[in-house]
Amino acid sequence: MDDTHEHFIRLKDEDARLTELRSLDILDTLQEEHFDRYTRLVSQVFNASIAVISLIDENRQWFKSSVGIEAREMPHELSFCVHALEHGYLEVSDTLESDFFRQHKAVTSSPCIRFYAGVVLHGPNGHAIGTLCISDTQPRALNEVERSWLIAFGNIVEEQIHLRSQLFNVRHQANRINQRDVRTGLPDETLFGETLKNLIQLAQTESYHLVVLHLRMNNLDEISRLYGRENRNAILKCLTDRLTSPDIGILAVGNMDIDRFGAVVSIYSLRDLFGVIKPIINKLNAAIDLNGHTIRPNIDVGISVSPEDGISPEDLLERARAALKGPKTYENIHIFTHRTEESALRRHKIEQRLESALRGRKLRQHYQPLVLADSSGVMGFEALARWQDKSLGTVSPGEFVPIAEKNARLSRLLTDWSLGCVCEKAHHWPIKPSDPPLKLSINIPANQFYQRNFVGHILQTLEEHDLAPQRLTLELTEESLLTDIDSAVLTMRKLRESGISLALDDFGTGYSSLSYLKRLPVDVLKIDKSFIDDLPHDAKAVNLVSGIVRIAHGLGLEVVAEGVEYAAQQKLLHEIGCDILQGYLFSRPVDAESALTFLTTWPAGPHPAAI
Repeated sequence: MDDTHEHFIRLKDEDARLTELRSLDILDTLQEEHFDRYTRLVSQVFNASIAVISLIDENRQWFKSSVGIEAREMPHELSFCVHALEHGYLEVSDTLESDFFRQHKAVTSSPCIRFYAGVVLHGPNGHAIGTLCISDTQPRALNEVERSWLIAFGNIVEEQIHLRSQLFNVRHQANRINQRDVRTGLPDETLFGETLKNLIQLAQTESYHLVVLHLRMNNLDEISRLYGRENRNAILKCLTDRLTSPDIGILAVGNMDIDRFGAVVSIYSLRDLFGVIKPIINKLNAAIDLNGHTIRPNIDVGISVSPEDGISPEDLLERARAALKGPKTYENIHIFTHRTEESALRRHKIEQRLESALRGRKLRQHYQPLVLADSSGVMGFEALARWQDKSLGTVSPGEFVPIAEKNARLSRLLTDWSLGCVCEKAHHWPIKPSDPPLKLSINIPANQFYQRNFVGHILQTLEEHDLAPQRLTLELTEESLLTDIDSAVLTMRKLRESGISLALDDFGTGYSSLSYLKRLPVDVLKIDKSFIDDLPHDAKAVNLVSGIVRIAHGLGLEVVAEGVEYAAQQKLLHEIGCDILQGYLFSRPVDAESALTFLTTWPAGPHPAAI
């Protein structure tokens, strides 16, 4: 074929051709030696100054491999190969003798082509995707043998492209398999993000909202320490089964980390948000029977909504994750807002600075007194951490304590610091040797309670400070006991046997307090402030608190009422038999010097609430 008079026009199957070309994932890839080897060989065999493996994209010719051309691509108007696609083979012996190519830009300017021969390369589905071609700045003609050689080389290059595509697909399938978590079988974050992208497009078409959930299991570390990796994985598999259950209404689920899951649900109205999400959280937090032990997962969820919070998987996933760092909107549910982003930034700064603050003893311990209900004496103090940071300003315990509790190292540092401060101050109280020993209490984070040798560590610290265990009360929340009540009971018994008192803090704010209260070897029950606030005017609140006091006394427990602010509350609580009161009516949490003043002036001094 010596010439062609046809202009390159858009082929009738051009869309299919381009689809096949791009499906090969070969465009804009790095150079590969096994392709370069063929272009060098072809250049030598045909003594051609230019040899190219070219691929014809929509508006450009891209060179997978080339000899004699430095550029990696050129536009169609400079390409000879685009004119070869409708032919299996195109040869132009002398471009200046061709009416069509005489005025071609590649002839009239660099590289000044006078000779061209190209064999068309096809994809696996038969569409023309490019060429193997040779060209020169001098006219020439190939004989039949040379022409057959060029076609044979073209067939070899074509097979190499097919083989490369097959290998790519095999690797892609292997990666897809590897993109699933081995413990749960769920897609990893990358694969989950791809699914989310498709769901976003569908939601935009159908005009509904997508809700992206970032689910975090807060007590997985404790479960792993108590039962080992095998049983930890059994818990994760159980949660996976719950998330993928057909009746839960989740469109897609992914594994974001060892203790985190991603999920997607759809809603047509934002008013339906809590109604859809809350049943999911309830199902996930339901107790799990593990080899005779009752394990209750503790799961929080961060939520972002499309399109309000973004229309890309990256934005929605990141904002659902960031929502967990903001305040809870409803029980265990955290909704992303732009304030959440500010909160997340502050949280990050707190986490970064808290460790150095603890190690540098830059936190301060404040003490709130525990007063007998009849005001006849002070029984002890609860120690509460306070932090004033040069950069962050005042950081409330409500901010830094939850952050510390989510970080095992920070949690341990905070517990050790609190215990050390209490031990140092305990020797200064009571004031006179004849006074009864005051009890000092500290709060124990949930994850510390399940640490190995926790009891031994506490006792060792007391011994180092020469403080009797009877002077210490550890305050535990219901949350800290929910991971495994059986294990918690064993630890609590060891603590009590050593002489340390145990208090159940914030009673009534957990799951099923009364159902397991009789099992817990505690000494003190602290009624949460939320039950005290409505006293004495709300009859239901009065009956509820009275009932709690009677039940606690029936179990042999001492009762502390938290958040007492008014004399009328004190009077009622004393009448119904509450033992000890704590709250602003007597004193706010104060530093050690002010606490000592409180002791020396009680009850003759000014009203403690003024301190």
